[in-house]
Amino acid sequence: MKRRDVLYHIDLMLERNIGEDKKVLEVAKKSILKEYRFKFWANVILLIATAIIFGSFVVMSYFIYR
Repeated sequence: MKRRDVLYHIDLMLERNIGEDKKVLEVAKKSILKEYRFKFWANVILLIATAIIFGSFVVMSYFIYR
């Protein structure tokens, strides 16, 4: 499921539940938000690393075959 879908379902469950269940769902919502934020930054770091590696091969091949 995408983040938006998960948060939507948690919001629906928050409206229906009361008491302890509501507290647990709020904690789950916060943890899901953090998880997806870390996932986003991990993807950004991987993209930058891939660009650096690919770019270094391009530059190296340019100087080798020049």
